[in-house]
Amino acid sequence: MLASILSHTPTWVRVVFAGLVVLGFRQARPRTVSRRRLIVLPLAVAGSSLYGVAMASGYSRLALAAWLLAMAVAFLLMRLAPPRGIPAGAGDSVRVPGSWVPMAVIVGLFVSRYAYRVMLAIHPEVQHAAGFMALFSFVFGLLGGLLLARSILLAARAPRPMAA
Repeated sequence: MLASILSHTPTWVRVVFAGLVVLGFRQARPRTVSRRRLIVLPLAVAGSSLYGVAMASGYSRLALAAWLLAMAVAFLLMRLAPPRGIPAGAGDSVRVPGSWVPMAVIVGLFVSRYAYRVMLAIHPEVQHAAGFMALFSFVFGLLGGLLLARSILLAARAPRPMAA
């Protein structure tokens, strides 16, 4: 069955996956980025995740609550084990150490979304199952929240430049 699923996966999905893996590898190397750049991608991922949950669930309160709960759990987890970042010394830049956390989150989001779509293709009726939607909403919220929380904490830990 897995071979059948993979053989019916469009080429563009594989290209997107490859691009996301490249992005994940880049996150594993130390780099210097602006605070804004540090936040933009994770914020877009979280927004996209929330939009996807809202649209897929028909604005189900349970699905949205699961997503919000997962976001809160993600922020709590990141507060318990905060990422390390140091000021780069050049204006509003932050020196971000390499980490495999973004790779794990990015691949996790892709695989979760892929599994969700495959499940809907095989069993479309599960879209109306509250437990199914709540579970996937929680997964999407947790993974998106980990990425966003990490970036916010890195940006917050670096001192802001003094105004003249």
